[in-house]
Amino acid sequence: MQLVPPTRFLPTLASLLLAASAEAAQLRVPQDYLRIGEALAAAVSGDEVVVAAGIYAPSTNGEVYPLQMTTAGVALRGAGVEQSILDAEASGTVVELSAAGTRLRNFTITGGDANWGGGVHVLSADAEIDHNLIRDNVALNRGSGINVQAAAAPWIHHNVCWENLDKDLVHGGDPHGIQIGGSSTALVEHNLVGRGDSNGLFAGESSAPTVRNNIFFENGTPAVRGRGICALSDPATVIAYNLFSGNAISAIVINDGGIVNLNAMDANDYNLADNIYGNLDGDPLLLDAANLDFHLTPTSPAIDAGDPTSPLDTDGTRADIGPYVYSANTATPAGSSRFELIAAAPNPFTTEFSLRIRLRRPGAVTIELHDLRGRRLQSEQLLASGLEQQLILAGRDRRGHSLAAGVYIVSLESGGERVTLPVVKVR
Repeated sequence: MQLVPPTRFLPTLASLLLAASAEAAQLRVPQDYLRIGEALAAAVSGDEVVVAAGIYAPSTNGEVYPLQMTTAGVALRGAGVEQSILDAEASGTVVELSAAGTRLRNFTITGGDANWGGGVHVLSADAEIDHNLIRDNVALNRGSGINVQAAAAPWIHHNVCWENLDKDLVHGGDPHGIQIGGSSTALVEHNLVGRGDSNGLFAGESSAPTVRNNIFFENGTPAVRGRGICALSDPATVIAYNLFSGNAISAIVINDGGIVNLNAMDANDYNLADNIYGNLDGDPLLLDAANLDFHLTPTSPAIDAGDPTSPLDTDGTRADIGPYVYSANTATPAGSSRFELIAAAPNPFTTEFSLRIRLRRPGAVTIELHDLRGRRLQSEQLLASGLEQQLILAGRDRRGHSLAAGVYIVSLESGGERVTLPVVKVR
């Protein structure tokens, strides 16, 4: 899965430091440092820690969690959400950010287990968190996916926050998918928050976030709790041009002398001075949510329905709601005009997986399976049409030997263009 790049540029402290520092460097994992934490500890302002494809977990490379981003102006970048996987294996929060101008992008963030901030915990400053899949994390008290504390003002955009849960439903804590607290003025835009067991986003205390152009999808536990957004925050909070679908209790809940549950359309007109406007109710018509393909289908109500004051999408049309623009409604790799769809399922797999392929123009496709050392394990050729086609690949090498558990790379080449897709074999 490749998330669409942000449609605007906001200068952060990190970018200013990069421009000013002649000493800025890339610290590569695992080429230069075996562990991400070691690279972060060595980084100075303006450096970027670049993480190659692989699973980074206590049981694989001895990674220690939480990863702590404590140096201003340091960026942490993965190879892509399906390629660089940060798995805390229930040992704590996955990533903590506590310095100005830090940036976290292009990862799958999973396996977090903490009191506050299961996946990502923003303790202070103006971090940028973008283009991540934040999935299957738990918290006991606050923020199962992302927790933002007082005075922090992060920019959270183009992420999928999916199936993050309350560690203990009986416990008095009430963590939500994205939780904004204190006096935070976070900007939360172009995200998909779905299938958590509480509210998709909670804005409380004296926080005043701007929440726009997001999809809130099937959050909550039926008849118990769960709205798309729970807004118990400062009146300056902006909730605009979001799409709500299937949330357990309501789209939005506000405090107007008492708890008031509203669908999105009613919330728009509930109080014309409350900064809640432009929101929609409706199924976003995601391409294949069961297999983590969250692109929009052609009739999605999210298309061209975002905030009209937002920058235009990359196709020159009004902003779409959610992390993907419709012109990229399939997993088109960056820089490729030939490949329209590449998907593998199941992924992770045990014995075999199905590779789905569709080309914009018919042609021959060479498909190879490599290990992380670059050794070719399988090779196939396929004459692909403009229609979707499937190929079954077994978890074996050319000699028929079963592959060991781990990360492998599927490469596809056609017409001089080459793209890759990671797959994970378990057991």
